[in-house]
Amino acid sequence: MNILTARNTTTEKKESKTKGTRTSRAKDEQSKLPAKRGRPRKVKAQDFEEEEPKETENSIDETGVKIYDPKVQDEVPENDTPFAFESEEAASQQSEPVNEQSVPEETEPSPFDSVAVEETAPFVSADDSPFSRAFEPVSSISDDSSATEESTSSSFSSSYDDSRDVEFELAQERVDSTMKTLVESQRTFFNTNQTRDVNFRILQLKKLYRAIKDNEALITEALYKDLSKSPAETYSTEIGLVLHEISYVIKHLKKWTKPRRKIADLHLLPARFIIYTEPLGVSLVMSTWNYPILLSLDPIISSIAAGNTVILKTSEYAVATNNVLKTMLEKTFNRSYLAVVQGGYTENHALLEQHFDFIFFTGSQNVGKIVMSSAARFLTPVCLELGGKSPCIVDSSANLEIAARRIVWGKFLNAGQTCVAPDYILVDKGVKDRLIELMKLEIQRQFGDKPLENKDYPKIINERRFVHLSTLCPKAEMDFVTNKISPTIMDLGDMNGREASESEIMQEEIFGPLLPVLSFDNINTVMAYVASRPVPLSLYIFSTNSDNCRRVTQELRFGGGCINDVVFHLASSKAPFGGAGESGMGGYHGIYGLRTFSHEKSVLVQSPKTDLNIRYAPCTDKKLRLLKKVLR
Repeated sequence: MNILTARNTTTEKKESKTKGTRTSRAKDEQSKLPAKRGRPRKVKAQDFEEEEPKETENSIDETGVKIYDPKVQDEVPENDTPFAFESEEAASQQSEPVNEQSVPEETEPSPFDSVAVEETAPFVSADDSPFSRAFEPVSSISDDSSATEESTSSSFSSSYDDSRDVEFELAQERVDSTMKTLVESQRTFFNTNQTRDVNFRILQLKKLYRAIKDNEALITEALYKDLSKSPAETYSTEIGLVLHEISYVIKHLKKWTKPRRKIADLHLLPARFIIYTEPLGVSLVMSTWNYPILLSLDPIISSIAAGNTVILKTSEYAVATNNVLKTMLEKTFNRSYLAVVQGGYTENHALLEQHFDFIFFTGSQNVGKIVMSSAARFLTPVCLELGGKSPCIVDSSANLEIAARRIVWGKFLNAGQTCVAPDYILVDKGVKDRLIELMKLEIQRQFGDKPLENKDYPKIINERRFVHLSTLCPKAEMDFVTNKISPTIMDLGDMNGREASESEIMQEEIFGPLLPVLSFDNINTVMAYVASRPVPLSLYIFSTNSDNCRRVTQELRFGGGCINDVVFHLASSKAPFGGAGESGMGGYHGIYGLRTFSHEKSVLVQSPKTDLNIRYAPCTDKKLRLLKKVLR
């Protein structure tokens, strides 16, 4: 099968030779623009480009905390208990459903959003990821001011580019200032110690639960607009999992956060230890577009449970869902406690310039490196949930009917736009043809004879991703109007063959409904093949051979996985989910999310009466002999 190489072009701009600060450069450039050479593009208002709020009578909430966007503080009902939801009347007052009028309408793209940067930025990542452009450093965006200094007769196009870059710098400064004010507002609120109260955290989780239930219909509708997800898929993979996580955390949070006491070591007696689980502070959650509800709210649940404040940065691509999410959360919570930031490059850059106490990021490996690099300037800890090529191994002992059914479901869930979906199959050559035949039958059974006409079959998020996937497999059936690509199985022959090794689709994470199938001779070659590649986020094996299952799961490195199943390992609140190596670091869900967003502080409590003379000078041979008996 011919595999085309995806190529995306970007126009490059000249490198900047101008020195000085943004403000000085902006003033200089405005003074240098030729008279009547064209009107510079106006700066469109961004979500967070308003002036820094002045202190007025309404800029202090009832707790005495400065707030960024003053709103009425949520009142806690007197009859509320940590184990019961608010009454229906109180709950409806606290989190009203988001109506259609409250959802911001889609506007024309600003010249300063990521789309504009995408057209002009010279930076292109290794995998040409759409996220990489959104995080392009400001220094890489150049202007032509040097040409103005060298020649008094600059062209209209160069002056237009100059004005555009000046406006970009001014817009970036305004957003930087706004983000700084927002972070300071949340830090001020965190320092009031309200979030340290476990009952306060439980109440916030209940409010979040109620808000999701009240806006379930709007969330379902928004996800259908963005990704064409059916109501059943939306509930099972997003809303339902979030509600279950909240319920599980509320049930166990008091037990998890209770101080733990431990007897000290022999050489420290008669002391004891108390271990406290304390919040980190102001946290940043950077979500992604493929599961915009699940991957936004799950880490928020962990952060709230740990006692932090949260700023959620949503992906710019799931527009309808992000609008509902933003309106819902900001109606339910004060922005000094939980805020939502929308936008692209400008907002991403401004947020990463701030000092957070913890950053949680979900996305590609290239962008993960940028986030980690920015966090390193402040020594901020991070949790990175990245992607990778997740293999699925099928040996000759597997139940092929079950394997085919579960692989097809997991791979083509959300049209393959799932970070833990099986990225490629390694199957014993003796059963490869039979497995491919069964998977084709399963595609027909699950999605119909014409999947592109199935209204419940999801679409590709945007045209750019659609075009990229279409170049990886031009023979796949696709609809250029609806951005849908039919589930496609690609037989690439032997895993060490020329077609498999040279295929473009095997060089990157697919993130779409294309499934390469490669054959192997024995399990030893599979072990060597997987071990030689970057550490995957997930790994799956279908087998009834216990030795093969043991070798694959214990000897290979991967973030998490399943035996005789796919994807479901991330759907539990009782087990951690996260990557390893190139696929990320840290984990969350349940108590593991609490630990990720917390610090375990140990305090030694020593007796004020009893003392051991062994640690004090002068040192004697007797003390040394005793120390050697104790410390060994």
